[in-house]
Amino acid sequence: MEEIREIDVPEVNVLVGLPQVYMPAAPPVTLQLGVPVIDLPAFDPLDFEPEVVAPAPAVPRAKPPKPPEVKLPRITLPQPEQPVVEAVEEEPALIQQVIEALPSIPQTTTVAASSVIGVTAGLCTPFLLKLVRPIIKKAAQKLQKALGRQPVPKGVSARRALQRSLRG
Repeated sequence: MEEIREIDVPEVNVLVGLPQVYMPAAPPVTLQLGVPVIDLPAFDPLDFEPEVVAPAPAVPRAKPPKPPEVKLPRITLPQPEQPVVEAVEEEPALIQQVIEALPSIPQTTTVAASSVIGVTAGLCTPFLLKLVRPIIKKAAQKLQKALGRQPVPKGVSARRALQRSLRG
């Protein structure tokens, strides 16, 4: 029988396959701009313990000293004399005001014509669609037949007949 050889297991380096961790030498923000404006309460844990407030001893309040009275000199500015101007504007007559408020004839005709065109187009749209749609469908069917395509079957029975004819 042969002798059993000694098994040699090399040392395993566990750090070989791990990625290196990058630690910057300095923090990314190097300017010290002061204290943050917003104090976020999420970082402070809530304190559920009730506060025990001891009654404060009564401290007699001292009256603040009165400020010394300062006499300010009275200053008067000379007032320039202004002549009294009376408003002598005449109010236009009521009829004149109404005439000035009405739009001119070209403005009235333009607005009336555009509103008539808009209302007519809005009312005629359903009728025009009912007239034009069948004509467009017929033209599309004739164009498909001219190109050699089969027209889309109308109705369920026509679709079934087409599917049966395609089976063979």
